[in-house]
Amino acid sequence: MSKTQELATIDLNRINLRRGVQQIIPPPALLLSQFILGEENRAIEELFAGLSIERLAERSAIVLFGPNGTGKTTLAHELLWRWSRDQNHRKLTLTSGTEFGRALQRGIKADDMARFRKIHRECDGLLIDNLHELTTKPAAQAELVQILKEAEEASRLVIFTAPELPRLRSGLHPSLQSLLSAGLSVPVKLPGPATRLAIAEKIATEIAPELSKDDIHKFCLRIQDTPNALQLKGILNRWAHHLHAESFAKSPLLKNTSQKTPSVKQTSIKQIEKIVGAGTPKVTCRDLLKRVAKEFQLTHDSLTGPSRKSGVVRARGLAMLLMRQLTDESFETIGEHFSGRDHTTVMHACKRTELSLVKDSELNRIYDRIRQR
Repeated sequence: MSKTQELATIDLNRINLRRGVQQIIPPPALLLSQFILGEENRAIEELFAGLSIERLAERSAIVLFGPNGTGKTTLAHELLWRWSRDQNHRKLTLTSGTEFGRALQRGIKADDMARFRKIHRECDGLLIDNLHELTTKPAAQAELVQILKEAEEASRLVIFTAPELPRLRSGLHPSLQSLLSAGLSVPVKLPGPATRLAIAEKIATEIAPELSKDDIHKFCLRIQDTPNALQLKGILNRWAHHLHAESFAKSPLLKNTSQKTPSVKQTSIKQIEKIVGAGTPKVTCRDLLKRVAKEFQLTHDSLTGPSRKSGVVRARGLAMLLMRQLTDESFETIGEHFSGRDHTTVMHACKRTELSLVKDSELNRIYDRIRQR
């Protein structure tokens, strides 16, 4: 069962955040955003419980991690506001990984690190959105390590958002990964089937109120992938547009008569699947080969050729598994992309890679990233 929970969010336009300026966030004129939290996001519901909010600083650093479009940024802002709302004197700094790195560079060039550190170290609560943007900025990471150490001693709250667990992100310094691992990491997951249906029903009341719950339920059953709320809204918008266009085409305009929008029962399954499938481009084996080769810094020929080097075999197995999962190709057809390997070789490689994903965190990280993209 899904659960609907109202979450007040910070109205950033009212606060008027500026680069390098601390803000004391006042009780906002509640800009409400409704999140529908299903069983898959029970951890988020627990995080927003009253007792958890009071003790957030004890659990710092807080990391909200998950795929794009799951609402991590909004949830992080809301979490920071709830923590500070009972004590309005608390100073909060809100920034992103990119802006944090730029502010550090400005401070160094202007010989004004005192200002940078006042903003980022002397605040009561610090929020850094998109932590992964710091993976290529070692100086910024070193500064962040010091910030986290001081925050722990002073019981300050630091919140991050990231696409994955920091310890699985290559490019982050081990010291930073260790400090982040000592805090609380909470996954923000894409909506499951029940939650997706609840979100679709809510969106449909705004864009196509004539649709029944039964229509929406049947339509959602045709969605095979896992869209986020924004992608789901796009799919529903296309469906509503299709139904309205179909209704208009059937209306006898010269007689000025109105006709109710046809329900999903009047729309063929083939048409529905065409609309649903338009939500995400169809992936091909060639696409996956390019992506895997890039992730492992291999050439196309080495990935598909006869090499038995362990790194190549590892990448090749992942490519085969992704092809099997994300395309409709058979084991035989997949083998043809790898210098004509037979179907039993592909089957064995897929099974071996599935087992490796459980133990190999780096391989699992690459696997998840490619699937998300």
